[in-house]
Amino acid sequence: MRKIVYLFFAVLILSGCGSSKKQLQKGNYDAAIQKAVKKLMRNPNNPKDIEALDRSYLLANEQDINRIKYLKMEGKPENWEEIVQHYQSLKYRYNTVRPVLPLNLNGKTINYDNIDYDASIVEAKHNAAEFFFGHGQKLMANNNKESYRQAYMEFFKVKGVLG
Repeated sequence: MRKIVYLFFAVLILSGCGSSKKQLQKGNYDAAIQKAVKKLMRNPNNPKDIEALDRSYLLANEQDINRIKYLKMEGKPENWEEIVQHYQSLKYRYNTVRPVLPLNLNGKTINYDNIDYDASIVEAKHNAAEFFFGHGQKLMANNNKESYRQAYMEFFKVKGVLG
C-alpha cells in the first residue's frame, strides 16, 4: 500500500515538472508563462523560453479576449462575473511577464503593450453586482425559506464581486 502512495506522489510531482514548452503544447498557457518567466529571471537570453513565453502569452490573451467578446455579444447579465475573471486574468498575465520585458530573440525585440483593464474590470464588476443584487431581490419575493437562502448567496456574491 505504501508503495502505491509513494508511486502516486512521484507521478504527481513529475507531472508538475515540465518545461514551459511542454505546458504550451498541452494548452496550459498560464502555467507555461509562469515557468518561462521563472527561467528567464535566471537566464534572460534563453531562446526556447522566450519563444514559449511569447507564444503562450499571445495565445492566452487571444483566448481571453475572444471569450470576453463572445460573452458581451451574448448579452446575458449572468455573464458579467466571468467577464470580470477574464479581465483580471489579462491584467495578472501582463503583470507576470512585465519583470522580464523587453526580450530579445534573434534580433527581434519582444515587448507587450500595457493595456489598462481597470476601467473594464470596474464596469464588469458593477454589472455583475447589479445582476446578483437584482436576482437576489427576485428570489426574496418568492417568500419561502429556500429562496431566502439562495438570495443570501446572491447577496454574498455581490460582496465578493465588489470586495
